[in-house]
Amino acid sequence: MWSKSKKSLTTHAEAYNYCLDKLALRDHSTRELRQKLADHHFVDDFRCAHSVLDAWRRKKFYGKQYLRLMLTRRCLSGEEARDVLGDVTEEEETQRALALAEAQGEKIRRKYPEDHRKAKAALARMLASRGFGSGAIASALEDFSKDS
Repeated sequence: MWSKSKKSLTTHAEAYNYCLDKLALRDHSTRELRQKLADHHFVDDFRCAHSVLDAWRRKKFYGKQYLRLMLTRRCLSGEEARDVLGDVTEEEETQRALALAEAQGEKIRRKYPEDHRKAKAALARMLASRGFGSGAIASALEDFSKDS
């Protein structure tokens, strides 16, 4: 019978080989393999959720709903996701929406030079498609209207 590995797994290649060795012994459930990897600190939902948050912050022009989608795609919908989403304030999301409106405002105004309503609608659609909430969209549209 195999005993528990005393060797410390330090790279992803070692973790991969460890999993293959475990799979070769007998059938394992995904939960069982996940637990074995977690024991060696290769699976950490909290760390993963914060790396998704960091990537979201680097993208600049995406809202909180987009972040929620990225967390869901990584199968993070529990406490870790709530913690990360709680780190994002309404003010941060509004600032991001304002930055997008400022960056794209001139382009939208050139596309709809005569009809300000269509320009605002286009900006609202752009913000909504990038995951911004209604409060952030309203603030950006208000700012967009002041600049026109």
